[in-house]
Amino acid sequence: MNHSHLPWGQSVLASRGHSVAVLASALFLSAGSSYAQESGAFAPTKAPSAARHAGTYHVVSGTWTRRGKQLGSMARAAGADVIYSNTALSSYFSTAGGTGGFAPNSTNFDEGTIPTTANTLPFAGTVDRDTYTVNGFEIGYCDFGAADTSGWEVSFYESYAPCTANNSPTATIATTGLPAGGQCWIIDIDLTGGQEFQLTGDGGDGFQNDPALDSFGWSYRYIGSDGSGAAGFQLAADPTFTDPGSTVGGGTYYGGPSACANGTTGLQTQDLWWLEDPTNTSTGCYFFGGYSNNNGCGSPFNPFASFYMEIYADAGMGSPIGTTYCMSTPNSTGVMTDLTITGSETVGDDNVLLVGSQMTPGSLGFFITSQTQGFVANPGGSAGNLCVVNNVGRFLQNISQLKNADAMGQISLDTNLGEWSVNNIPISTPPLFYGATAGLTTNFQLWHRDVGGSNFSNGVAVTWQ
Repeated sequence: MNHSHLPWGQSVLASRGHSVAVLASALFLSAGSSYAQESGAFAPTKAPSAARHAGTYHVVSGTWTRRGKQLGSMARAAGADVIYSNTALSSYFSTAGGTGGFAPNSTNFDEGTIPTTANTLPFAGTVDRDTYTVNGFEIGYCDFGAADTSGWEVSFYESYAPCTANNSPTATIATTGLPAGGQCWIIDIDLTGGQEFQLTGDGGDGFQNDPALDSFGWSYRYIGSDGSGAAGFQLAADPTFTDPGSTVGGGTYYGGPSACANGTTGLQTQDLWWLEDPTNTSTGCYFFGGYSNNNGCGSPFNPFASFYMEIYADAGMGSPIGTTYCMSTPNSTGVMTDLTITGSETVGDDNVLLVGSQMTPGSLGFFITSQTQGFVANPGGSAGNLCVVNNVGRFLQNISQLKNADAMGQISLDTNLGEWSVNNIPISTPPLFYGATAGLTTNFQLWHRDVGGSNFSNGVAVTWQ
């Protein structure tokens, strides 16, 4: 939909063939919707003040680190990566969903793209992974309720077609007791310690060069305890004034910085959003009368229909650790199943990611391990080679360690998600586990089902420090 130079109050015909009618308030709803259009229902609200940074809320402990800092510094200080940055603030916020605003208790959906290594969009940097462990995010909102009564339910969707509903979130985080008091706030939400979750980029099923297939989504819903005043997320993103150097997707580990100092535009965020009204009265796809701006790095004249969001992930694949010492045979995809281990050999860090890749999506598998290397061809009729012998441990200590390969053909096991620990490595004899110690070598491999049988990955040896 291209409405980049439409003044408020003008009717348009969308390029996708859907007729669009403008509300008297200048909020647009697609006329193809079966829901009523209430004249004068809603308009973006002028922010009462510049946004203040309230600090970091730690979800696991329910505690605050209240100190002023630069936007995004939680991630950078922790050594994590910014994977999506939609932080170019306008001077408006949306009251859609707040009990004091338009369509109370509604859920608002926005979109963007988090790329994989196959993505060919023009980035200033290099994408180094396909799956991300999200360990925090940053929100921006305004709330006219009483002090410390704000609250938001934020959900993330690995696969999301822009301007549609989605009732199957990948993860949902609910926070209450947040600052309000008639001001606008920026808050970091820290998920470390047990609330982390994984997102596979490009919509979870590989890069297809189509925003409808490559987008992720996120949504917000007001769950504060007051609601007597308007509340909503701040409007952000402006591809003209924030990115004259064509750095949409900037502010991330894979993209360049913005040419303007006041934030960046999220990769493939669009000038529209979906509102899901529980009463069905106002459900539909909205925008704010058409974005336009001729103000350089200044604030736009019309607000862009996208909401403030920055997402952080762990440091990712980085440089592999360990040494490959044994190869298997090609699986049914025609290539060998690949095991890559990243993170840290330092025992105290307890930071290791096991990733098996290049399998048929849906293949069932689990990781195996031993302190002894070996080679057994076609064990038990398998098409592959066993590279670990003697007191072999299986990562089946709980059912969550038995996994099916995702749409990218990957199975992973991450200490940062609490899926395993270097202090609890399985073996087949009592006590059925041991803890890594400096100087000890642990060998890893992946077993998985395959068309007509089973196969193995290569073996990788990690010597702990």
